Amino acid sequence: MNSKTNCYYNSNGRVDIKSPSTQNLFNLYDKIPAHQCTTYRNPLEGMFEDTSLSNAYFSRENLEIIQNAIRKGIYDKTNGQYIIDNQDCDSLKTIMRGVFLEHSANQPYNITEQIVELNKMVINFCIQQIYSELRAYVQYLHDASTLVVPIAHPILSTLADKQLELKPWF
Repeated sequence: MNSKTNCYYNSNGRVDIKSPSTQNLFNLYDKIPAHQCTTYRNPLEGMFEDTSLSNAYFSRENLEIIQNAIRKGIYDKTNGQYIIDNQDCDSLKTIMRGVFLEHSANQPYNITEQIVELNKMVINFCIQQIYSELRAYVQYLHDASTLVVPIAHPILSTLADKQLELKPWF
């Protein structure tokens, strides 16, 4: 258990996972660069033909726009308390594909307006999911790092405490 100089830090739980040791922090990561996105060559294969809307919507630039909007949305929703990193691209692409298949108008005009509407749907869905998972994770960190405080012993409120009278028919 690490000794902390901060008197407000209370770590009396089963495991101290609120503040990992910086020496062991980097030993947890694998050396294989698995943080790269897989290629998503044809997200509409077998369903739709490629259009200018689908090409622009599934582009790397639009993916970055959505990632930045999600990060800003979580930052705003938590009042600046949490800053998150980019989300998993493969999961984000799966969400984008579902929104595109369900809500795209597939019109050959107003491409940017259609992309903006689809992006809003993806961003709103992702922000709600990530925010609820973030709250659950923070609560998990708190619960796993601290013990439950037992209930205090009862205190006699007055000295003139009256007890129930024992009836003679018992």
